[in-house]
Amino acid sequence: AAPEDLPPLFRGMVRSGRRTAAATDAAGAAAALAARLGELRADERVRYVTDLVREQAARVLGHATPKAVDVTQEFRELGFDSLTALELRNHLSTATGLRLPATLVFDYPTPTALAEHLVSELAPGDEDPQGPSLLAELDRLEALFAAGEHDGITRAGLALRLGRMLDKVRGGTPEATGTPVDDAFESASADEVFAFIDNELGRMGDH
Repeated sequence: AAPEDLPPLFRGMVRSGRRTAAATDAAGAAAALAARLGELRADERVRYVTDLVREQAARVLGHATPKAVDVTQEFRELGFDSLTALELRNHLSTATGLRLPATLVFDYPTPTALAEHLVSELAPGDEDPQGPSLLAELDRLEALFAAGEHDGITRAGLALRLGRMLDKVRGGTPEATGTPVDDAFESASADEVFAFIDNELGRMGDH
């Protein structure tokens, strides 16, 4: 008999049985994921879970393939809103067996950052001792910057720090190059600092 044809007491028993079966399936999927991660190296785990996040994100957004989900792009730029963000959270909770917050995609705004967080939760004893990757941290900082309004002083200070980082990324130091980078930055205007960064980004793109 169909559930609606049963007395209320038995209807409740049927629904409970379905919930139990769903919980069992979810537990099995989470156990399989944990077992699979246990077979992989740390860097492979992040790639594997990133693929999982992309697959579930594509499913929620209605894409035919996970390749449509750019792992470096923010979820809001991918088309997520509060409802689809919650749906993705639910799918990932089922797949991982983790209790995940409703604000998941806002706390970890890109698929890469989210995957690294999930790996740290799923394999807490095996995470990279250096913590999240630099690219994931840059994703997070970029999202924080984009989320608010900043005055000229804050922007100039950020540009100063980024300029110093760019010098280190290139492998140069004031001592090695003979260029007083810090002094030049300290005395530069905000527009000059931004112009320097634009120039350096252009130089890096040429390599």
